[in-house]
Amino acid sequence: MTVAILPAAGESSRMGKPKLLLPFADTTVVGALIASLRGGGVGRIVVVVAPGDDELRSWAARDRDLAVTENPRPEGGMLSSILCGLAALGGGAGLAAAGEVVLVTPADLPAIRPDTIRRLVEALRGASTPLAVPVYSGKRGHPLAIGAGALREAAALDPAVGLRQLLDRLAVLELAVDDPGVVEDVDTPADYDRLRAAAERCRSR
Repeated sequence: MTVAILPAAGESSRMGKPKLLLPFADTTVVGALIASLRGGGVGRIVVVVAPGDDELRSWAARDRDLAVTENPRPEGGMLSSILCGLAALGGGAGLAAAGEVVLVTPADLPAIRPDTIRRLVEALRGASTPLAVPVYSGKRGHPLAIGAGALREAAALDPAVGLRQLLDRLAVLELAVDDPGVVEDVDTPADYDRLRAAAERCRSR
């Protein structure tokens, strides 16, 4: 089984306003990502929210198949949210024992394609490495796929250093993909306008 953690406790400082529930295609920014993950075979998804983000929590609660957990200290960085997500899923050791692959991606990448998700998971399951990332045009993107060998180490990571510890310490499979969505996050209003316009063009074809 494949599970996914979506860290969604950031402040959207470059966007200037909350961005995850902005309209995108026929859903929202985070909704489009969730649809792609499910289309790619992900069975369980947990969204990690900040304290007081009642709007996102309420939106997520409408989906009975979506888990929501809170990061009480989002100032600790993205890794702190990932660790909260792992805890909500039963812990890294338990997930590793069950042979599950964990996908980690920021919640603001709405254009990732389902087939990219599927290919990434299949590549990791067939590889000797405990980590895999999609690469578009020479740039590493998201999601990061984490296998059993890396999950056992996740709980010991230092949040102040971040997930880079795993990437620096362990072998990583780089999967070349023809999917710009893996590197296109919604950081600014210009990013949002461009990605939303591209999604609308695809829908109208």
